[in-house]
Amino acid sequence: MNKKTAQIFLHCGFIFWLIAFFNFKDQKEVLGTRLMTQGLILAIVWCIPCIGYIAGTIFTIMAIVNIAKGDEDYKLPIFGEVDWFNK
Repeated sequence: MNKKTAQIFLHCGFIFWLIAFFNFKDQKEVLGTRLMTQGLILAIVWCIPCIGYIAGTIFTIMAIVNIAKGDEDYKLPIFGEVDWFNK
C-alpha cells in the first residue's frame, strides 16, 4: 500500500482506518498524525445518525479530493487542528 492510498483509507471509515493504521503503525510520520486523527474523528462522526451521515460524507469527499490533488497539509473544517497521535 502506498502513501496516498493509505491516506485515502484513513478517511473512508473505521475498518479502512484500521487497515491503514496497522500497515504503517511503526511509521506514523508517513501518514501524518493529524491525518490519522482526522480519519478517526470522521469514523466517529459517521456513527451519528442523519447529521453524521451528511457531515461524514461531505468531509470524506473533501479529504479525498485534497489527497488526490496532492495537498498533504490540509485540515478539515471544525476538527482539523486536533492531533491525538502526536507523541
